Amino acid sequence: MRIAYALAGEGRGHTVRALTLANGLIERGHEIAFFTCGDALQLLRDEFGADSVFHLETPRFVIRRNRVAYIRTGFATIAFFWKQRRRRKRVIEQLRDWKPDALITDFEPTFSGVAKRLDLPLISFNSQRFSLDAQLDYILNRRQRVKLIPIKVMCRFFAPKPDLSLISKGFNLQPNKPNVRILGPMLRPQFHPDAWTPKGTHVIAYMRTSVLHHLPAISQHADVHGLKLKLYGHYPETVPDNVECCPISNEGFIQDMLTADWMIQTAGTQLLGEVGCIGIPSICIPEPGQVEQEINAALANKTFPHVEVLHPKRTSIEELDAVLSRISTHSDRPMIKDGSEEALLMIDDFLSSAVNNSSTSPTSGILLETEERGNSSLN
Repeated sequence: MRIAYALAGEGRGHTVRALTLANGLIERGHEIAFFTCGDALQLLRDEFGADSVFHLETPRFVIRRNRVAYIRTGFATIAFFWKQRRRRKRVIEQLRDWKPDALITDFEPTFSGVAKRLDLPLISFNSQRFSLDAQLDYILNRRQRVKLIPIKVMCRFFAPKPDLSLISKGFNLQPNKPNVRILGPMLRPQFHPDAWTPKGTHVIAYMRTSVLHHLPAISQHADVHGLKLKLYGHYPETVPDNVECCPISNEGFIQDMLTADWMIQTAGTQLLGEVGCIGIPSICIPEPGQVEQEINAALANKTFPHVEVLHPKRTSIEELDAVLSRISTHSDRPMIKDGSEEALLMIDDFLSSAVNNSSTSPTSGILLETEERGNSSLN
């Protein structure tokens, strides 16, 4: 079948999920067209080719003084939605000739309206929707649940009523609706319990602009211990001598992560799931103002004994030593269930059911005549 897949372009978690899921769907004979922006655009084009990956702007956070500027983000979001009708119309025109069987949306606002207009089934697949579709009363306190309200509003607005909701969130959460499945992280084949083999040569950091103020202490700590610091993500204007700024690369990042002595990273869902799987000592820093990352960090700290949360605005070599001493003593790790296979099975079953149901509906956009499709392509 043909599947159009739209995803948020900010951060690497959405992209890694898309890479893992799409490769599995392609192996099962499906054809995928991607719509995204930012870093995700280039990463997906490197993997699948420019002919399969198309630009679609998605909302982004505005960062000022190393934290999310909510007022500026609000104005930027208003400006984004001012052009949303034109943006949706363009995507509809692209997809009408290509004739997809279903749409997948990962925390972006365009495909919900496209699915409704083209009468296509919509699958929501992300980590943020846990705020709507998971039982949280028993695991989050009142303050944390209140702070999740903006994310809940965004999820409800982006995809009000998906036909299927898949949530990749490896923290033992339970669904609260019958059409919801909460899965483990989408682990790539390189990630398994025995994959971490530290070489004693480097540590790895995945950082974004809002947490780069931690870099001097981290690089000094690595230098004191005779280690190079390999930095991925965003870079400062002035780079310490022992820091290697690494370009965007899936394979390079995986290799450096699996051989690092320890790592420090922002608190994105996907990366924390990978950390949890391989057992590498890890310090996570929630990005200021990023509520989901704050919740992720708290859940990871409860779930993974080798993960610690770093909250201070500034840190020191002494504090890093103390944190690493605590988490390096834990040899046990929880069993992290790979969500990839379950996600693929759920989507395959859903698509088969949707096609069978569409056979009685002449207006459905799912059942498409093979000869009508021919060699149609996206422009």
